[in-house]
Amino acid sequence: MEEILMPKLGQTTDEGYIEAWHVSEGDEVEMGQPLFIVETDKAQTDVESVADGVVRKIVVPAGETVPAGTVIAYVGEVDEEVPE
Repeated sequence: MEEILMPKLGQTTDEGYIEAWHVSEGDEVEMGQPLFIVETDKAQTDVESVADGVVRKIVVPAGETVPAGTVIAYVGEVDEEVPE
């Protein structure tokens, strides 16, 4: 199971706003595939999957702002148990 984290997008940016998800829970994804759009006070960018697999759980919905390093979603195999 791979954790998808809110990235730190700059020296002075400590949080990001999830503008929209490109995927839903249960969708198959490939490494490098855009998962969601994150917006900061300076930029807007797609965050890509760090692994091949299935989006097992979206932890933070669109419209939320969270600190860099926060677990946003989990990507893994269909039968893998999702952390609480």
